[in-house]
Amino acid sequence: MPLNTSLDSELIHLHLAPTDRNALFGRITDQLIAKGIVEESYREALVLRELNHPTAMQLETMGVAIPHVDVEHVREERLVVVTCPEGIEFNQAEDPDLTMKVNVIFFLLLKEKDAHLEFLMKLISLFQKTGEMNRLLGTASREEVMQILKTNLD
Repeated sequence: MPLNTSLDSELIHLHLAPTDRNALFGRITDQLIAKGIVEESYREALVLRELNHPTAMQLETMGVAIPHVDVEHVREERLVVVTCPEGIEFNQAEDPDLTMKVNVIFFLLLKEKDAHLEFLMKLISLFQKTGEMNRLLGTASREEVMQILKTNLD
């Protein structure tokens, strides 16, 4: 996913108040449908995918999640970023029966079936940079988030 075309400052949501995971999914889906980025089927696909294959994982100083769906639900490649310093409850990838607080959520919207593997590797590399992740969670600037992502994911 080329970040220069997939990053949109309107799809960066910083310091959201804690909410229910599905309420967050609804809010993001409504925005993506309104912008013509995803199919109507994205809403249900996102909830089901996260239910059956949770994506939350614990990093050194925070929890992250990477919700994504199959390519047929996506019209345009994008990356949506949400930060919530107080955390949103997600099920854990390693043990789906357990929940955890997630502070940074990356919604991957990919058009190529296997493209997510390469992009996931770049994200995991970013996750290992605690200082960068702390900056991402702490900033109130969409431009700073875009700069952190361009520096670390391109």
